[in-house]
Amino acid sequence: MASPAHDGWLLYTDHISKSYGATRVLDDITIGLRPGDVIGLVGPNGAGKTTLLNVLAGMFPPDAGSVWLEDGWVDFDRQPERRRILGLMLGGRLVVEELKAGEYFEFVAAMYGANGRSATLVADLVKTLRLDPHMAKQIKNLSAGTKKKVEYVASVLHSPRILLFDEPFEAIDPPSVADLTAVTLDFVRSTGAAAIISSHIVPYVRPLATDTRLLWNGRLYEPSDLEDALRSRGDDTELSRWRTVLEGA
Repeated sequence: MASPAHDGWLLYTDHISKSYGATRVLDDITIGLRPGDVIGLVGPNGAGKTTLLNVLAGMFPPDAGSVWLEDGWVDFDRQPERRRILGLMLGGRLVVEELKAGEYFEFVAAMYGANGRSATLVADLVKTLRLDPHMAKQIKNLSAGTKKKVEYVASVLHSPRILLFDEPFEAIDPPSVADLTAVTLDFVRSTGAAAIISSHIVPYVRPLATDTRLLWNGRLYEPSDLEDALRSRGDDTELSRWRTVLEGA
């Protein structure tokens, strides 16, 4: 298999497909990230956004296709350490809510062996995101917005090269959306990282995204492809609505 390294990819997928039973959730997905790229992955609920990010994070394997991370094709079952370059927000799945926020940051830093070098970054983010009053509280008792901020800090404290964020703005208030948008932009710009950020709310990802992709019925579209897709599919009202949303965002 050819190497994407010469093209400068941090992440690259080679024709990823995934099915659940007879349902094809991901259909021949190819997507790539270079340093500084932020792809806004949009689409309706159930379109496959979460499945794609979980495949990229190695949570489960694709049925077909391969994933490249920074310096080689990856087999997460045999190379779990390759996840170290990933920063993951996967809907709270990885958060240990019985821990206090401060304890959780220490736990994650120890897991990545990043105790010393992460301290300054964590302190800065705790201040910026106004988490100081919550550091001694159990995560399970925090508001949805504060939980998202805790999850964000834990996702970046080891200075990952690639951020994979699944619906990071879901169920949180506009000030929290603004906070997470600002710190994510700053992290990507200051470190040269790259990101895929999924949402079904296009205006939330627009301020972050250097590019946008629509995931629709398992297929990935660039906005410029939608006219051809509509011609080939005939009268598809829902797809036409998404085209309108993307054009107007």
